Parts: sequence; structure tokens; C-alpha cells
Amino acid sequence: MKRLLIGLCLLPLCFIGQTTDEVLAELKKQNVKHPKIVLAQSILETGWYTCKNCSMDKNNLFGLWDYRNKKYFEYDIWQESIGGYKRGIQYKWDKNDYKDYYDFLKKIGYATDPYYIIKIKDIVMKL
Repeated sequence: MKRLLIGLCLLPLCFIGQTTDEVLAELKKQNVKHPKIVLAQSILETGWYTCKNCSMDKNNLFGLWDYRNKKYFEYDIWQESIGGYKRGIQYKWDKNDYKDYYDFLKKIGYATDPYYIIKIKDIVMKL
């Protein structure tokens, strides 16, 4: 029984006691546009919430980066990183007339990985 419980905690849906359902609920609570896509971004950025020595160590689900200081933004709790995403990324959506969120992410240069959008779409299909 102990082995089963340990194995369950290693599933990618676990991190600091949170699940993808809880992250999605928080995204909706904070009125994030396209919450499933943004959820997929958090999953990709954190390796299904299992990465070590990454932005998750700073309660930063999105790998949001301070280019001036060359370090991840730090939050007291992971829910605050959603507000950081809204202020740092989604405000650009509000100021423009984008029709497709994937195209928006590409046009603003959200990620340097040329396969980023394909990976996000793949995760969304799995949710």
C-alpha cells in the first residue's frame, strides 16, 4: 500500500498539494482568458509541476522572467503567479484585436522554442 501511495504522489498532476483541476479553477476565478491554454502553458513551463531548480521554486507557474535582473519573478504563493501572468502577458491581449490565442502567443514572442505552440496544443488535447 505504501508503494502505491508514493507512486500516486509522483504523478504529474501533483505539486505542493495542488492539481491541474485546482490550477484551472484558480485561472477561472482570476478571470484569465483562455484558461485551458494558459493551464497548458503552466504544465509545459514546469514539466507537469515536477521541475526542480526552476521557476516553481519561486511559486512561478509560468517561468515569468525579469530580464533586467535576469532571474525568475518570485511569488509568495503560486496563485499570485497567475496575477503576474495577467499583468505581464494578458494585458497585451486586451490592447490588441487578436482572434486566436495561439497566434497571440507567437506574435508576442512568448517562448523561444519554435515548437512551443505545437507542444501547448498537444497538452490542451490531453486535458
